Amino acid sequence: MLLSILMTIFGLIALFEGVFLLAHIHKPFLVFDPNKNKYLPPQFRNWGIVMTIVGILSIIAGWTDSTGFLVIMVIIGCVSETLMAFAITADFRINHRK
Repeated sequence: MLLSILMTIFGLIALFEGVFLLAHIHKPFLVFDPNKNKYLPPQFRNWGIVMTIVGILSIIAGWTDSTGFLVIMVIIGCVSETLMAFAITADFRINHRK
C-alpha cells in the first residue's frame, strides 16, 4: 500500500513538472528565459510531453499489482528526470561558464 502511495506521489510530481514545462514554453521562470534563448522552447515542449507521459504511466503503475511495471517506471522516471535536468541546463552551463 505504501509503495502505491509513493509511486502515485512520484507520478504527480512528474505530471506537475510536465504540465509546468508545457505552460512555460514562452514565459521566463527562475534563470530560464525562453524569449532570449531559442534553444529552450523546444526543450520545454519535448520534456514537458515526456514528463507528462511518465507521470501518467507512473500513477497507473502505482495502482496496478505489477511489480515489473512499477520497477520499469521507477527506472524510466529517474533516468528521464536526470536527462531533463541536464538537457535544460546544458545551454545555461555552456554560456555562463567562467
